[in-house]
Amino acid sequence: MPLDALYKAYHMPSRLDPKYYAADLVSDVLSGGGSSRLHQVLVKEKKLFSNIECYHFGSLDAGLMSIEGKLVKGVKMKDAEKAIEEELDKLRNELVSERELQKVKNRVESMLAFEDMGLLSRANNLAFYELIGDAADMNTEFAKYEAVTVADIQEQARAIFAPGNVNTIHYYAGN
Repeated sequence: MPLDALYKAYHMPSRLDPKYYAADLVSDVLSGGGSSRLHQVLVKEKKLFSNIECYHFGSLDAGLMSIEGKLVKGVKMKDAEKAIEEELDKLRNELVSERELQKVKNRVESMLAFEDMGLLSRANNLAFYELIGDAADMNTEFAKYEAVTVADIQEQARAIFAPGNVNTIHYYAGN
């Protein structure tokens, strides 16, 4: 049976913008696995969503960050949206801890390392980095993530999740 769903899309920096790395980590803080903020609070604690994700389309042009969630049956759309806003407010107004930031950086480092193990993946990455400027940049990618600070995370959260920078779709499954 289909569930009601909430979709929110926000403008974010392009893949070539230096601010991209902090924006990418913002999405990981919100939705990087079972211990992420949106999953812990909105799925496990408040039980408003059966599933919620935050991801982005890291394209060469200015990108989009999306939050999408499937509501638990009986949850009102306005309550679900308010709960998301409360989590975004925390990210805009409170610095993430160094520990939380390091956790998402470790996840990125691991992903980059595993991605580089396969021949096809390595070839795709080399082609992509050559497309955006220089294949050798592939070797310095993690350093750009490592340079992101807790202040950078807050700055990007404030920019991305600013009022007026969002389009929202409320999907009602029907009876």
